[in-house]
Amino acid sequence: MKAAVWHGYKDVRIEEVEQPEVKPGCVKIKVDYAGICGTDRHEYVGPNFIPTQKPHRLTGRMAPLTIGHEFSGVIAELGEGVTGYKVGDRVTANGTLCCGKCPACKSGHYNICEKLGFVGVGDDGTFAEYVTFQAERLFHIPENVTQRQALLAEPLACGIHATRLVGDVAGKYVVVIGPGIIGLACFFAAKLAGAEKVLVAGIGNEREELVRRCGGEYLDTGKKPLEEYISESGRMADVVYECVGIQPTLNNALHIVCPAGKIMIMGVFEKPPVLDMNLLQEGERMLLTSQAHTDEIGAALDYISQGKINAEELITREVTLDTLVEDGFEELLRNPSKHIKIAIRIGM
Repeated sequence: MKAAVWHGYKDVRIEEVEQPEVKPGCVKIKVDYAGICGTDRHEYVGPNFIPTQKPHRLTGRMAPLTIGHEFSGVIAELGEGVTGYKVGDRVTANGTLCCGKCPACKSGHYNICEKLGFVGVGDDGTFAEYVTFQAERLFHIPENVTQRQALLAEPLACGIHATRLVGDVAGKYVVVIGPGIIGLACFFAAKLAGAEKVLVAGIGNEREELVRRCGGEYLDTGKKPLEEYISESGRMADVVYECVGIQPTLNNALHIVCPAGKIMIMGVFEKPPVLDMNLLQEGERMLLTSQAHTDEIGAALDYISQGKINAEELITREVTLDTLVEDGFEELLRNPSKHIKIAIRIGM
């Protein structure tokens, strides 16, 4: 089968590889669509998570690996012991890999397993014609949701999970820093959880029309500093989602959240940030973090099915496996603010 295999810095090769074998409790899925995640982009320009020096702590795998974890597909084969699914079912899945034995796993929080891994990083992923998943990680795709739309369920689940961790946001004043797919996932999740007002901040106006049409407000921080916008509003934020992962936006979050307010860190920091603990402490501000999701893909699919989130408008480009490198990864490097989600058409 054909797959996109990561070998190193800017070295993703479209290769012929063996189809994966189906183990007990697992299914083989013919992939229809996959999506390029921010993690995939990070891996393309430099190793962050794919093991290159020693085997992964859970799977024992190392590069080269097939990348990708966002996808939709159709079950092609059932492993021994699988129930509740049949060949031909349309599915997507949670790509978390866990040990199943540590305290986090036993309590249902397998997304923070002591040996945590993900398909496409710790094992072969979804940028391939076929992939295998544990049946317990699968989700049926609703009849009125297309395969292309369903690939958005995974990133949307990240925002839903983070919002559940924040707690009750009903009636709250929320600011989302960063209008990428994760920032937009947090925006939708907060709106659908009943936030009174949700502002999305970013440089440029590429997302302004979308955010306003979906009931939010947009702040172009290229025209005016975020702190100035918030100061002019006369009210500090109850909740801030930091969805960029750089020092300046972390600083922004600290300075615009109210005393006793909450900051949810969603951005992936390439460099360890400096945190003003005195500012955090003096107002009893709470710093929260979120790691992927557990069962929230189901909620994301429901939102799409019910028309509460238009997944189609979040896809800004479609490529194939053969054109993935130049029209996908390189395009994201050339025009990072232009795209929300680049879809990879594989089996449709």
